[in-house]
Amino acid sequence: MLRKISALLLSLVILLCGTALAEVTPNGEFPVVDTPTEITIWTSIPGTQTDYTNNATTKYYEEKTGVHVNWIEVADAEKATLFNTSLASASYPDYYMTGVNSTDLISYYEDGVIIPLNDLIDQYSVYLKQLLDENPSVREAITAPDGNIYSFPMVNYIPAGNVNAKIYVYKEWLQKYAEDTGKAKPNTAEGLEEMLLYFRDHDMNGNGDPSDEIALTGHYQYNNTGIPVFYMLNGFCYVPNDYFFVGDDGRVCSNVKTDEFREGLRYANKLFNEGLIDEGIFVQSLTTFRSLTTTTKDKVTVAACAAPYPFRVLTMQTGVDNAVEWKDYEVLEPMQRADGTTVVAGISTVYVTTFGMITTACKNPEVVMRWVDSIYSPEMREYLIYGGEEGKGWEWKDGVKSIAGADRAVVSLLDVTERNAIWLPDWVGSWVTEEMYCNNAAESDSAEAPLRVADGKLYDKYLKETGIPRINWCTDQDTTVEFGELNTLFVDYLNTAISEFTLGTRDINDDNVWQEYLNTLDAMGYDHYCDVATSYYFQ
Repeated sequence: MLRKISALLLSLVILLCGTALAEVTPNGEFPVVDTPTEITIWTSIPGTQTDYTNNATTKYYEEKTGVHVNWIEVADAEKATLFNTSLASASYPDYYMTGVNSTDLISYYEDGVIIPLNDLIDQYSVYLKQLLDENPSVREAITAPDGNIYSFPMVNYIPAGNVNAKIYVYKEWLQKYAEDTGKAKPNTAEGLEEMLLYFRDHDMNGNGDPSDEIALTGHYQYNNTGIPVFYMLNGFCYVPNDYFFVGDDGRVCSNVKTDEFREGLRYANKLFNEGLIDEGIFVQSLTTFRSLTTTTKDKVTVAACAAPYPFRVLTMQTGVDNAVEWKDYEVLEPMQRADGTTVVAGISTVYVTTFGMITTACKNPEVVMRWVDSIYSPEMREYLIYGGEEGKGWEWKDGVKSIAGADRAVVSLLDVTERNAIWLPDWVGSWVTEEMYCNNAAESDSAEAPLRVADGKLYDKYLKETGIPRINWCTDQDTTVEFGELNTLFVDYLNTAISEFTLGTRDINDDNVWQEYLNTLDAMGYDHYCDVATSYYFQ
């Protein structure tokens, strides 16, 4: 009865106070306010979650902080459009909980939309301030040329997403290939071709139809991360999934005009002509691709596919007997080059992005600062990464091998549905997936995160970073506009060229056709684009 009365009194206080100002408690304490208060947050909804209003983490965090959030929720697919609509309306929330382009932040400040965070961080932050003090490179990355910090940092340890060009193989079929041929898991151009030919010719699913298996497939979405040709290209020369990188001279460049790049395309075209690459990789969506891989083990058709990490390979099926899971596909090592070296293109395993802004409409910005700062706390990072409270969402278990090799690991107590009721840490903005947390996960865990980490560590051994900064502060509007236009122009042209050379629409073996491709790049202003890109990133 006493709890019910207390709950009613709390509801009455919130109702009477509305958006009345509240005093924050001493830094680092919970709750973060001395009386219940409300803030308004604009955000988009991750595809795996229904909403924030009724989310388990939302309720837990409100109890911890004493802050009730009035959510303005939009579908992620409409985020960009509705964000611009919100900005144009001048009816701002207290906090925009969304990723934002660093070059736009200064404009938002000059237009009176957002406020600088420097003083708020110094006065009301504990965990964020500690992060910035211990990591000067993070502070430097999020600080604008005028010396102000306008957005919170999201700092991710990503030992898988840093390299996108990976190929995953259905493990049972890979084992059968090894047993029947005596050959190891391939890591060369010749070995990959031999394995795919085996899958093509051996009715792998045993249904009597030797033609319904797909040797290698993927999809076009998400910046070429689902196109297997990029895995192959890196076996011939250095090719990021968006083509460009910083050369030894500090200038932005690429290998798309080299003989090695052509050899990589020639190899891809050969595999396509042999029926080993699915034509759909350049036209099918992620949803269509996953409809091929998301199946039961008696109906598998996809032998191998391109994906940056296991989550992209398939959609987990709750309550489906004999369902194919992430762990049923095994990643290949990067492709070794003819000279015996192995190099893959990617970004740093730790990267920084700008995420979240406090607006000029916020009457109590110190409350928002305390609310966000607490997400950076060890307690909340643990809650978000592991999935809830210890003993309810996860537990330590002795005798279970961790990713780091220890005999003690964190084991999830949640099924997929329950895990989706926890905020996705990379959607709220925080120091998300530190190596410590990843290494504590169980090596045998069927969850995606441990697999992602293990696969990433395999590729980290061969990683050469592109040198392209994650955050840049180009203040020259003309350069920014020109870079955006040229970058779209060249990436679109190169995407089309890779597709056509692979599928044989353009003959990669015809010297005249290749020269026409090179001439087109020059006519488009390839060298000028590299100069503009260099200025854009490093002015």
